[in-house]
Amino acid sequence: MRIHPDIWYRLSPRWRGLCWGVSSGLMLFGVTGVQLHIQQQQLTTQQAQHEQGAAINARLWTAVRKLFPEDDVPASMATRPFSPLEFDTGEMRMVRWQPVSAGGELVVDAVWAQIPTLFATLARRDVAVGRFTIQPEQQKLRITLQLERQNAG
Repeated sequence: MRIHPDIWYRLSPRWRGLCWGVSSGLMLFGVTGVQLHIQQQQLTTQQAQHEQGAAINARLWTAVRKLFPEDDVPASMATRPFSPLEFDTGEMRMVRWQPVSAGGELVVDAVWAQIPTLFATLARRDVAVGRFTIQPEQQKLRITLQLERQNAG
């Protein structure tokens, strides 16, 4: 629909300003709606990828547990409860332990060769690692672990 220029110029400045404001607002509303729609699609895609990744991670952990069944663990080691003081040895030093109701945060300085032992010990103590980070710290590595008790129910 074309508006003849004479009609536009016959409007008072107040009406022209009002028309311009309404049309600008409608365009802004439309652009914002399109942006929100695109963001919602991206969020849905990311959530689907996250769920797919979590499912793959669960399958991989199941496969790893099948490779190393708990029957191979001596009974004396499997029955010992978790203690953060176990990680204060010669090549491994506990920096911080911050407990919470169903786990906690453990920070350890260790050499690279001790990291597999650290995870194996945690697995034997019925403690799951929710997430971890490894950062260089002088001559050793600083490992920050978010721990969760497996049978916290």
